[in-house]
Amino acid sequence: MLRRTLLLTLAGLSAAPLRALASPGRDAIIREVFAAPRDSLPYTAQHVALMRLLRVQWMPVESGAPAIDFEQPLLGGEDTLAVARGALGTTDDALAVRRMAQVCRLVPRYVGSIGRLAPGRYDVPEAMRAAFDFPESGVDSQGRFALRKEHLILLRAAVWREADSPALQAVLREGDRFWPMPYIDGKRPYGNASFYQVDIARLLGEPYSLDADGYAITEPAKDARLARLHHETLAALQVFLRHSTAAKPRRQSSARAG
Repeated sequence: MLRRTLLLTLAGLSAAPLRALASPGRDAIIREVFAAPRDSLPYTAQHVALMRLLRVQWMPVESGAPAIDFEQPLLGGEDTLAVARGALGTTDDALAVRRMAQVCRLVPRYVGSIGRLAPGRYDVPEAMRAAFDFPESGVDSQGRFALRKEHLILLRAAVWREADSPALQAVLREGDRFWPMPYIDGKRPYGNASFYQVDIARLLGEPYSLDADGYAITEPAKDARLARLHHETLAALQVFLRHSTAAKPRRQSSARAG
C-alpha cells in the first residue's frame, strides 16, 4: 500500500503519504540540491559510480513508463546510504546523500545526452532478473536483453519528470528509505501525443497516415509493435544505466567538493 501511495504521489496525483522519521540533515541536503538550477549540477566520476547501480521500475500511471526505483534505488542492498558510501569509497554520510540527490536530478540528462552505449546484447543485473520475468520485457531466459537502436532513440527522446515541491515534500516525509527519483511521463512519454505510438512512429521515421481531419489512422499491427517497443524500454533503461559510459566525467577536486 505504501509503495502504491508513493507512486501516485510522485506522479502528481492526490495521495496522502505516510509519515516516518527522517534525518533533518539529509532533508536539508536534498532540498538544497533540488533548489539548484539543473544545469549547474556537476557530473563526475562519483555520479558514474552511482548511476551504474540504479534500479528501474515501471510507473503504472496512464500508459505506464520506466522510472528509477525510489524505495530501493541502488543495487546491492536495502540500505541505500550504505551502498552509496561503499560505491563512493567514503564514510561521509553527507557526501553520499548529496551525490544521491544529485543523481536524482542528473538521470534525465545522462540518459538523454551524456551516456553512450552501442546496440547489442547486454546482461540485466542478476538481482533484477525476476523483475523482467515476463515475455513482453524482451529479456531472455539467460537474463540478456537485445538493445536496438530503436530503444536508444526512445530513451534519448523520453520526457522525464522530477519530483516537484509537493512530491519532494511527500517523499521526504516517508523517511530515509525513500529518494525523489525521476520517472518518464506515463501520459506522454515521448512528446505531445496522447496516443504515444504516434510519437514513437514519428521518432522512428515511420509516421502514421492522417485522415482528412489530421488525426492519425491507427493500424492494429503497428500499434501493437510500437506498444511492445515502449514496454521494452524498461529493460533498455536498465542495461543502459548499467553498461553505458560517459565522455570523461569531471573529477572531484576533493571528497567534499560541490
